[in-house]
This record gives sequence, structure tokens and C-alpha cells, in this order.
Amino acid sequence: RALSDYSPISSTGSLRSNEEEEEEEEEDDSDFLSRSLEAMPQADVPNVRDRAVHGVCLAGISGAPGPRWLPQADELEGFVLHPAPPGVTVQCRISRDRKGVDKGVFPFYYLHLEKDDGRKLFLMSGRKRKKSKTSNYLISLDPIDLSRGGDGFIGKVRSNMLGTRFTVFDNGTNPDKKPFVPETAPIRQELAAICYETNVLGFRGPRKMTVIIPGMNTDNERITIRPKNEHETLLTRFQNQNLQNLVVLQNKVPAWNEETQSYVLNFHGRVTQASVKNFQIVPDHDPEYIVLQFGRVAPDVFTMDYRAPLCALQAFAICLSSFDGKLACE
Repeated sequence: RALSDYSPISSTGSLRSNEEEEEEEEEDDSDFLSRSLEAMPQADVPNVRDRAVHGVCLAGISGAPGPRWLPQADELEGFVLHPAPPGVTVQCRISRDRKGVDKGVFPFYYLHLEKDDGRKLFLMSGRKRKKSKTSNYLISLDPIDLSRGGDGFIGKVRSNMLGTRFTVFDNGTNPDKKPFVPETAPIRQELAAICYETNVLGFRGPRKMTVIIPGMNTDNERITIRPKNEHETLLTRFQNQNLQNLVVLQNKVPAWNEETQSYVLNFHGRVTQASVKNFQIVPDHDPEYIVLQFGRVAPDVFTMDYRAPLCALQAFAICLSSFDGKLACE
């Protein structure tokens, strides 16, 4: 491919906190891009396998052709929880709002579905919880009320103490609190786990990610995983190599480009600015099948494109984890 098809990740790494990193990105973005060299966006004509579909095909679960539709307000929960239909790419955009008294430290994140007419449809919002011992993001169908008790609460992302392991839950009940809640309350599902490791290409290289998600059944539905104890969690099962009904994904390793002096990946024109946060997630057996790609297009705007077997909530949660400050990974 031509060099212009590729966008840089970054040629630098750091041990800065998340607040310091975001502050420097805002104040010295042009300097950062000049050091990493400019991204070189170039529209790339996708093949049939990579065609972008902004809505969901009504008959798309079987892969058959059919009319596209956009979810109505009362259909959002089903839309964001259902895996993308086979053979399509759902294109979204994440915007970050850092304005206000405490949004510099606890910004809002808004996920929108990109429509064919250039307009956007709101799907979800997310925000890091205050006064939490570990990084904890709440996700809501409501753009304003992101409280756990709100009607729009649909899931959360929780990290370990180091900020290197993240688990994504739906809005079910924590099994540890089951004695104190109604018996009819469903135990929460684990929708994904994300592991960040020491940079795969050395201290100055890009971050390494491993994503573990529930597998799919023969009806293209996600297998339900509701751990009742620590031994049944996605992270523990992955560590013990108990991978039955699990799918393991990893970030695609970018290539070092001598001409631009930066690590580059082909984002097919969807990413236009260099950032250590830019990534693509692929299965081991097919590195060309991009399950999720995420990257910067403006200081506070990012594209998020996902495909089966991910749903919008899983994809958004994985991207939220990448915003977190991981001192052991930078």
C-alpha cells in the first residue's frame, strides 16, 4: 500500500499521569504531532468484506440483504447490547467534553452513531466516577444522568489498582451484594476484560492490549457469562487458559516507518492524528479482520468502528479504558 494510507501511532512513550498527558495534548498538540510527524489520511476504498454500514440490516443477523434502520429512542438498549451483524462495520464517533469545573479531570465521553446523511445519533455517554479507589467508568443511555441509579445506566468499566486490567459489566447485580438485593435481580454479566501490558516494542513503543470477550453461539448471539465468584471471571479464566466459550483478541502490532520515524497502522482514512491511544483489535488467526479500531481525528474527537462479535457497549467500554492513565503502560 501507499505510505499515505497509513496513520502514525506515536514514536514516544512516557510515565506521565493521565491528567498530565491530557494537559500536554491540549496545550502542545501541534508540537506532539511535529515530533511524531503528521498523520497522512487517505481515503481507502474498502472491499465488500470491509464495507461500512451505519445502520443495522433487519435481516442482517443471517447476513441476508435487507433494509437498514436506525434505532429509535426506545430501541437503544437492544441496539447497543446486540453484536454487530456479520459482514458489516458500524462507524461511530466519540467526543470528549473537558469543559467545566471538574471535567478536566473527569471529562464526559459521548458516543454517536454516524449516519449516511452526515448527521450523528446519540447512543451512550460515559464518565469516570469520582471518589473511587480504582478507575471506574459508568456508562449510560442518558447524555446527562450518568448516575448508577439512573434509568439510563447500562454498564460500567472497572480497573484493578494498577490500572492495567479492566472488566466490563452490564447493569446487573454484583453477586457479592446478592443477599442485600431482591432475589429476582439478575447477576451482572461480564462483557469484556482488557489487559494492558508493557510496551511490546520496548519502552518507547506502542501499548500492548489483550481483549477477552464471551464467544458467540450458532445463532450469532453472545454467550452469557455471569461469574458468581473470582474463579469464574473472564480475567481468571484467561490467566488459567480456560478459554472455552471465550474469544481472545489483541491489538495489531504497528510497523515502524523509517521515513516518518513513527509507528504506523492502516486506518483506511478514518484516523488523521497521531496518538498513543490509536489502536486496532484483531484475532490472532486473522490479523486482517479488524474487530475494533479507534483513533484521533481532532484533539477531543475520536472515531470508533466495530464489527462482529462486538456490540457497541463492549466497543465503547474498551475505548474508555484506553483513555485511563496507566503508569505501567506508558
